[in-house]
Amino acid sequence: MLATHIDAEKRYSEIRKTALRAISSQVPSGLSLEFKLIDQTALNASLKWALSSDRLVNWDWVEGYSSFKFRYPKRFELALWHKNKLVSLSLGRPTYAGSSLRLDVIEGSPEEREIKVFPAVIAAMAVYATALGASEIRVMNPINEDVKNYYAKEGFKYIAKGNYLYKKLSGLTL
Repeated sequence: MLATHIDAEKRYSEIRKTALRAISSQVPSGLSLEFKLIDQTALNASLKWALSSDRLVNWDWVEGYSSFKFRYPKRFELALWHKNKLVSLSLGRPTYAGSSLRLDVIEGSPEEREIKVFPAVIAAMAVYATALGASEIRVMNPINEDVKNYYAKEGFKYIAKGNYLYKKLSGLTL
């Protein structure tokens, strides 16, 4: 790994940590949500998801995160915890122009479906996107029509040509 890559990883890691602290301070205490970076504890907890017959996707978080982390030092990453249980993992990255922050992968725990993770993930993304100077958030490649429709109900607009939904940061409320 080049020194410039290591420097970028350190610099953006600090921005990610600051963004997660900022969004954590905005969450009502009754929600019991913890916003953390993805670490080995989160990855180990995600291994249990593979055993569930209720799992909607089959993404290998251990291998996938390692690869994503190496390729994208500016990435967005979030391990969302509720009462000491992992309820969601998500990864994204800025677009090449830097005007948008993409959500590339999001998964909620198959055992903790009552926790609505998408609004919390988007709120965390908005804080990080603002820190990077982005003006919108994109949700890339929705897995099916139901998911696409859910995002649309949350105020995202679908762009068929790129198979993504977007929302301007000015339209987001935290």
